[in-house]
Amino acid sequence: MEKPLAGRTRVALQAGLMVLGLVMIAIPPLAMALQGFAKTPASLTVLRMAALEAFTLVVADLVTGAFRPWLNRVFKARKVQRFHTVVALTGFSLAIAHGTIALIQGVSTYVQAAVWLGPVVVFLLFAAILTALTRRRLRRSWRWVHRANYLLFAIVLVHSLVNGYNLQTQVFLKVIFGVYAAVFLAGFYYRLNALLKTRRRPA
Repeated sequence: MEKPLAGRTRVALQAGLMVLGLVMIAIPPLAMALQGFAKTPASLTVLRMAALEAFTLVVADLVTGAFRPWLNRVFKARKVQRFHTVVALTGFSLAIAHGTIALIQGVSTYVQAAVWLGPVVVFLLFAAILTALTRRRLRRSWRWVHRANYLLFAIVLVHSLVNGYNLQTQVFLKVIFGVYAAVFLAGFYYRLNALLKTRRRPA
């Protein structure tokens, strides 16, 4: 188990990461404001806001999982786990809300193949949350189910690129999503490298 970082460094990183989290949450409403609330019906505004916030939280959750060993050095492990769980549950709830509103409004005008990626995302999120909450019973198997959820980012990204109006029309969001993709890939590499190092250690 790695040691926590030094006092001042740790506090600075904690503050920086919390500010970063608030900025991420603020990006979807900012994107909607730039699009123009008055030009968009309220139902579509709620639909798109739920989608953007759900995507944001899914990214935050996946990145938290990927950088978990390092984050445990910055925050207490219990706080990281609690944050991971709360973010996952909130993102799942918003994804459900987004899908429900979309079904009520009708999805015939969207690309159907991308539409049905939505239920796949919801299922994977549910599986990730369920296995995380019951990991003590599942022992080793829960980790493999959890790791399979790295596919979530790719699936959500395709769903958003094909049917997401804001992402299609706003360069601002395209840049943000590009940054998210880069951070996610860095996290995936970090986690994979840590896993390989662990396996190479002598028993």
